[in-house]
Amino acid sequence: MKNQNPQWYALYLRSRFEKRVDEALKEKEVDVFLPLIQEVHIWSDRKKKVEEPLFRGYIFVKTDFHNKETILQTDGVVKFVGIREHPSPIPENQIDWLRRIIGEPTKVKRENYFDIGERVRVISGPLLGVEGIVLRHQTETRVVISLTAIAQSVSIQVPADLLELI
Repeated sequence: MKNQNPQWYALYLRSRFEKRVDEALKEKEVDVFLPLIQEVHIWSDRKKKVEEPLFRGYIFVKTDFHNKETILQTDGVVKFVGIREHPSPIPENQIDWLRRIIGEPTKVKRENYFDIGERVRVISGPLLGVEGIVLRHQTETRVVISLTAIAQSVSIQVPADLLELI
């Protein structure tokens, strides 16, 4: 499956292999993106901020498939995410949205994947142009950004006056 222009694809990974696969693919000079967020982990004797993958079990690679076997032979990689044997490309703008979202680490948290709800676009600020689904939690408005290719979602707090219906 050769493709002229490299595109982003999601890889499904073995459990808890995200950081190892990220390092291994970088060593193989593969264009890779592992979105990380900070979480506070609490143990009985301490609290610690830890960088965790935004989407557990997934990593993103940009490829034209000339290196498909190299990617798939990386320890921890299970398969390309897609329909049957056809990997599903992820639009460049969704990868860009993820890069911008993880730039606001105190406002990001994982969410359940949603197919329904009002679709909105951010009309101002650093997230200008990001599209998603409105989700309200009591006093804050959160926008859920869904990556359909991997059936995963994240949310970020956005003031309601910065949103428009699309």
